[in-house]
Amino acid sequence: MSAPLRRGTTAQVVIVAYLSVAAVIVIFPLLYVVFASFRPGPAITGQLSDLVPTGFSLEHYVAAFARAPLVQQMINSTVVTIAQTALQVITALLAAYALVFGRLRRPGLVFGLILFTMMVPGETILVSNFLTVRAMGLFDTVVAVFLPFMVAAYNVFLLRQSFLSFPKEIHEAAQVDGVGRMGFLWKFLVPLSAPTLMTVTLMSAIAAWNGYLWPLVVSESPSVRTLQVGIKILTDETGSDIGTPLAGVVIAVVPTIILVLLGQRFLAQGLTAGASK
Repeated sequence: MSAPLRRGTTAQVVIVAYLSVAAVIVIFPLLYVVFASFRPGPAITGQLSDLVPTGFSLEHYVAAFARAPLVQQMINSTVVTIAQTALQVITALLAAYALVFGRLRRPGLVFGLILFTMMVPGETILVSNFLTVRAMGLFDTVVAVFLPFMVAAYNVFLLRQSFLSFPKEIHEAAQVDGVGRMGFLWKFLVPLSAPTLMTVTLMSAIAAWNGYLWPLVVSESPSVRTLQVGIKILTDETGSDIGTPLAGVVIAVVPTIILVLLGQRFLAQGLTAGASK
């Protein structure tokens, strides 16, 4: 075996070994949560031995639904996810179109201001958002959960990069043929930017579903809270009941896993679209 071939084989082995270790580290907590949530109550020890199957029981899931209004909270999370994702996608599409094909005098300056918002930690505007929502009379409502997140700067960035790779000659030809701005956006840009658009949709949906801090601050009633916040009350005061909170975690994480599995083939292509620009 030649030296270059050996080096290539060794590099592949190292990469595979590294990815295997990383996969185990990432997957291990999820496996523990799933296995422990299905074990009978007395068999849960809170140790690594919980990964060894000793029985199968749904008692923790039954207790979870009995202890908290998880069905209503799942509905709330679904409403928040759909509304927040739709608003972020629409605003990102319109903003990216204006930055690339609009008639802005200083599109670079506007884009820089949009990117600047990504540098501001969300915690710094938490109080101001809370005061605004309360002044609007929306405290402890589902609308208040997604209202401050109608726009996401990173989504604007991704779609702008994708639109930059679109030939402007086609845009000019479409204008000559009488295609309006909205017609060009929906008939040309959206279909040809499908991978990036799918990536933006997935990222927005996952972020909306997994939101915790803001929904916790802006909601008070269990019937208004989202699922991520609702599963917190599944922990008993003594902390001895481990299985029920873990069952709630499994219920909350399943939609995220489904979204990633369904859209994973779009993620890499969407995140790298327009990279040459």
